[in-house]
Parts: sequence; structure tokens; C-alpha cells
Amino acid sequence: MGSSDKLLEFISGRGFRKGWTAFNIIFFLSFIILPTVFILSSAVTDWSDIQEHVLSDPATMDLIISAVVVSFEIAAIVTVIDFVAGLPVAWMMARKEFRGKQFLDTLIDMPLAVPTAALGFSAAIFWAATPNPPPFSLSAISSPMLLIVLLHVVFSYPYMVRSLTAILGGIDETYETAGRTLGASRLTAVRTITLPLFRAGLVTGAILCFARSLSETGGTIIALATLYGRKMVEGDFQTGPTLIGLWKDASVADPTLVPALTFVSILLIILALVLLVVLKVAIMKVRVPLRKVWPSPEKLLSRGLFPKIKDTSAILFLLIVVIVPSFFIFTYVLTGTPSDADWNPFIDALVTSFVVASVVTAIDLATGIPMALYIAKNRTSKLSQLLDVFVNIPLIVPTAALGFSLGLFWNTVDPAAMPPIVLIILSHVAFTYPLVVRNVVGAVEGIDPAYEETARTLGAKPLQSFRRVLLPMIKGSILAGAIMAFTRSLGETGATLAVVANANTAPVFIVNLVNDQSYYLAAMACIILIIISYVFMLLLRRFTREEVV
Repeated sequence: MGSSDKLLEFISGRGFRKGWTAFNIIFFLSFIILPTVFILSSAVTDWSDIQEHVLSDPATMDLIISAVVVSFEIAAIVTVIDFVAGLPVAWMMARKEFRGKQFLDTLIDMPLAVPTAALGFSAAIFWAATPNPPPFSLSAISSPMLLIVLLHVVFSYPYMVRSLTAILGGIDETYETAGRTLGASRLTAVRTITLPLFRAGLVTGAILCFARSLSETGGTIIALATLYGRKMVEGDFQTGPTLIGLWKDASVADPTLVPALTFVSILLIILALVLLVVLKVAIMKVRVPLRKVWPSPEKLLSRGLFPKIKDTSAILFLLIVVIVPSFFIFTYVLTGTPSDADWNPFIDALVTSFVVASVVTAIDLATGIPMALYIAKNRTSKLSQLLDVFVNIPLIVPTAALGFSLGLFWNTVDPAAMPPIVLIILSHVAFTYPLVVRNVVGAVEGIDPAYEETARTLGAKPLQSFRRVLLPMIKGSILAGAIMAFTRSLGETGATLAVVANANTAPVFIVNLVNDQSYYLAAMACIILIIISYVFMLLLRRFTREEVV
């Protein structure tokens, strides 16, 4: 037996697999969950302050309840819009070949590479009816809620499309083809055969979109401030996350707001977890009456102009509602006045951002894929079900509260013993790790276990059956998770500053330019960041296509 065979035998052994699983669970609980929910310890130590300053104050409670309800309403609306508008694009990416597909595939991800604060500002100046609108803007929206719904669609749309595309790509078309050979129209076959098969993908997409909308803070605050033409105050339109952001800033001068900040965070976490569990159960368990067919209407809708109108509408939605608002800040390059600037600080910040995002993504893949496999393959285990719920926690915690909690946790570490870049990496792992796990779990759950079981009966070791059978089937979801994690880390600002106040990353540099109203320089920095991100994602796709076989 050669050395490689001995290594394979050792890795495939039950003892090693149990130890590896235990390591990943301990890593997940210690480096993901504990830092994320560290803020909840204040609920135990400061409960008397919460009762005094929050529960016994009707005005504060009314404000909190109103803001939390609005947050859930917006998240629900955004998730529905993402699914309806994203499914046709996901179908095109998974099932059709056309010129420019690779370009469109990368274009879908580009809003994720724009820092959230800059993205919020860019979308706001495009949609909102501001006092001095820039050239070419629509300036048509004065409703704060409608503005935030459109903004959150920009944030969350790529998550839905990525999740649905990955799952659809792994579904065997044989069943759908069989239905069509028996006389079913394309729409009937898709609706009654294919769509029920990708419920796991719908769960993944819905959870990611709902959680992304529910947790967004920085971009929402900047968008509302742009609409109002001033800094937000407590009497303005508020969501749960914006209320946390408002109170987080004010708590520096008024520590009595800390109990309210803690209470809102706890309330959002608990309600979101309950709702997401209900959502998952509803999608996976409730039987939608899809068996009934309408042959003539569905046959009519499956051919001629109707499919073309559907695809064209989906592409127009992507361009007008997602892409143009994301990059509208670039108009400052065309209409603004060029200025001289020293770009060396930005280059340094850009290098730091890419190092952090690359290391974070590598850690997420190395530890997140084994966790996803454990969750997906042990559904009857109570521990697996609990871990599946815990994975959602970093996704739904508002970034303001998440940064506050991460800052409290990691700032307990001696800065001299922990370099700033390591603190940034550890904090970014906490909120990007679930993006990999959720995508891989959704993919594995949609695959028949018989494939791996057949390989095992033919003598394949667990590692061999994973690498040769399962990995090629889920590589699309792995790539989707990697891109989401990389771009999420690359664009994060609030949580980074909460952990390292003087962090030198590209998003922090850009947001500082936006805050200083140096819009031309901010737009140029965004363009550079996006171009480099675009090239990186193309290389990542090529590497994945060549290596993961």
C-alpha cells in the first residue's frame, strides 16, 4: 500500500471523520456564533436597565415595535420581488446557452462588490426626489419605504439568482424532457415537474434574501439621509436596523440608549429566527397544488412571443432596477470635475481588502463545506437541526448590531497579541461563513443520496465518493457561496470599523470619500474596485471550471 493509499485510508477512517466533524462544529460555535451573539450577554447582566429604560417606556416600545414590523414587511416584499424577477434570469443562466452569457453571469454579481454605503448612496441619487438631483437621475420617489424596498432589491437580488441558478443547474432535465415527450408543454413540465424539485434552492434563496434585507443598515441609513438631505433623526422613517444604527451612534454620548440598542437586537434575532424556521418548513412541507394543468393556455404561453417577452422583461429588470442604480454613482465621473489625488492610500487599502477577502473565503470554504455536508446528511439528528438554525443567526443580525457584538468580543483580545488584519479576518468570517454553508446545504439536499451510496457499494471511500460524485454536482453552489463570501467581505464597512476603528480597507476608504462629499473620487475608486472584482470573479470561475472535475 502506497503513501497516498495510506493517507486516503486514514482520512476515510471513522475516527478521523468524527474528529474533523467535531473540529468544524467547535470552530463554528467559537468563531462564528459566540462573537455574533456576544451582545446578548448584556441582556443577562443589564436586564434591570432594559426594564427601566425600555420596557417601562411606552414611547420607546412603540418606536421599537413600529420599526421592527416595518423591517419584516420590507424583507417579505423584497424576497417576493427577488423570486419573481430572479427566477427567469436564473433559468436562463442554468438552462440556456447564448452569446454574452459569461458577461451576464458576472454582471449579476457586480452589485455585491460595491461597498454597501456607496451602493445605498448610488441607488438613492438615482431613484429619490432629492433637492438637487444629478443629471440623468429619475428623481421620482419620495416615499421612504418604496425607496428602501428598491434599494434592498439591489442588495439581495444577486443572492436569489445565484442560489436558484446553482440548484437548477444540479437538477436532472430528464424528468422534464420525459414530460414534454408525453405531450406536456414546456411551461407545464417546468411548473409541475422541475419547480417542485428545487424547493431546497428556494429555501436557500428566500433565507438569504430575507436575511440580507432584514440585516442591512449602512446603505439604508445613507439612502434615507440622501432622501431627506440631512442626517437622520429619531422622528424619521425607521427600520429596526436603522434604529440600531441611530442609537449606536448616539449611545457614545448617551449611554442610557445601550439597553434599547440591546433590546432591539435581541428582538430582531428572536423574531427573525422564528420566522425563518417557519418559512423553511412552509416551503419544504406545504404541498402547493401544482398537479392541475391547463393545456391550451400553458401551451400558448410556452411558445411564440411570450417566452421572449418574459426573458426580455427579466433582463430589463436586472438592468434598470439592479445594475443602473448600483453604478449610478459613476455619473459623477462623467459630470463631475476631475481632481488630482494621491492614489497610493487607496492602492494600499485595496491590497488589504483583497488579502482579507481571499483569506476569509478560503477559511469559509475549508470549514463551511464540511459543516454543510454534516447538516444536509444528518437531517434526523437534533444537533444537525440545531446547527442549521444557528447558521442563519449571523445572516439576520443587523450589521450595526453585528459590528457592535463583534467589536465587544474581539476587542477583549489584547491588540498587541492580535494584529488588526487578523481581527478583521476573524470578524469577516463570522458574517460570510453562512453564505457558503447555506448554498452548499441547499445543493446537497436537492441531490439523491443514491448517487453516493452507489459509489460506496462499488468500493469507493467516503472521500472518493465525495470528490468523484458529489463535488462535481454541487460545484456551482460552492462557487456561488465563494463569490458571495468574497464580495460580502470585500464590501463590508460597518462591522470592519466596529472591530478596528482605523481599518485601512477599500470600502472604508470609499465611504470616507462619500461622507466627505468627494463623489468624483469615490466613483473612480468604485470603478477600480469593480473592475478588479470583475477580473477576479472571471478567474475564479475559470479556475473552478478547470479544477473541480
